[in-house]
Amino acid sequence: MGQFPHSFEVYGFIIEVHAGGRRVWPPSFKRFVRDKLDNGELSVGQVMKTCNVSQSLVYKWRADVKRAVGGRVSVREERMFSEIVIEEPQEIASKSSDGDQIVLRGHEIEISLPATYPVDDLVKVILSLEGRT
Repeated sequence: MGQFPHSFEVYGFIIEVHAGGRRVWPPSFKRFVRDKLDNGELSVGQVMKTCNVSQSLVYKWRADVKRAVGGRVSVREERMFSEIVIEEPQEIASKSSDGDQIVLRGHEIEISLPATYPVDDLVKVILSLEGRT
């Protein structure tokens, strides 16, 4: 049997030791350490002493975890998506019966403007309501 054990335990995690003494720190262990450091439950010095590693390695674990989580959804974050469907309204603008105002009707909105409202501005309002600026 070689000089190094095949594995050991740190913070409840089994750390494998390969030939030549190289320790393999699993991603779940790195996430655990990062969470404990971020929560203030552990200090970098405590991790260095317990794991017998350098300060730079502890910071590397932290960076590795952040990079791995970068494009994915983390446990603490939940993304929600909603589908929005915009249907073409049958009637987008009409003059009211008394002729004093212009009424813009959408699916869930109705806007009344004076009949003298400038046409160029009216076009801008309609385009804005349609989501085209």
